Amino acid sequence: MSRDAARNSRFTIKSHREISHRLIVDLRRNGRHFIWRIKNAPAPFYIVGSMHALRQSDYFALHDFDRAINESHFFIFERDPTANDPAVLWRKLLPHASYSRGLTIQQKVSPTTFALLRRISRIPQSAYETQKPWAIAVLNLKAQGMDTVKSRFSLDHYVYENVRHRGRFGGLETIDDFARSFTEMNDRESESFLLQAIEYGQRSPELLNETIAAWKAGSPQRIYELYAPRKAGASGYWRWVENRSARWLPRIDNAIQSREPTMVIVGALHLGGPRGLIARLRERGYIVEQM
Repeated sequence: MSRDAARNSRFTIKSHREISHRLIVDLRRNGRHFIWRIKNAPAPFYIVGSMHALRQSDYFALHDFDRAINESHFFIFERDPTANDPAVLWRKLLPHASYSRGLTIQQKVSPTTFALLRRISRIPQSAYETQKPWAIAVLNLKAQGMDTVKSRFSLDHYVYENVRHRGRFGGLETIDDFARSFTEMNDRESESFLLQAIEYGQRSPELLNETIAAWKAGSPQRIYELYAPRKAGASGYWRWVENRSARWLPRIDNAIQSREPTMVIVGALHLGGPRGLIARLRERGYIVEQM
């Protein structure tokens, strides 16, 4: 869900407040950060896990990041920051966000899912009944706590501002690629994506706070534990993350072999778990060491 969309939300997801603050307290700083170096790359090559939005108070000493930034010449983000116009993205998403004439979401999702939407909606059913589930999740959902974090405090922004006058930039996916990751979902995938997005929202703001704590502690395993599908629960959002990660691998592999000092910056969720980027790169024979 975009931060701009969250600010204009027409759905509010109330927190269950069921996650213990003890988990945040237990994540002690272990001297590691959300940055990895590929030791057997022919040139310095770094993988950085970013929080796409943070509070200014979330920052800590970034010496390891700064050293890696200074060593790098080529900076690859999820999408090229010099060609990532949100207005272009919305123009590509909106024509696909609604069902064709005569179809409604009530006809396309389970009665349980539809009842959930009616319960959390703050607007008349007529305002969203023709929208596809993924579109409701991307354009309308608002989780508690998201208004406290800003993209201008993200690590993505920090890296870009430090190198925008000297660095070369690229993207792991284009705006078209990103749009298709939503618009090509089938009905089952779309409904599952929405349900898991709602489930994440119901665990916020605690989930947001725990995610930031895990990021500060350099713990991809903890982030994986927070976001991986629960037993018998929806998995569409997490599968969407994993599928995009898999599509990025050939581009990362090509960048490693280019012999140019490079930093790849992606969302922290893409790095953890058995199908995350770190595990997949190790499967390809790369020695990936956390800093």
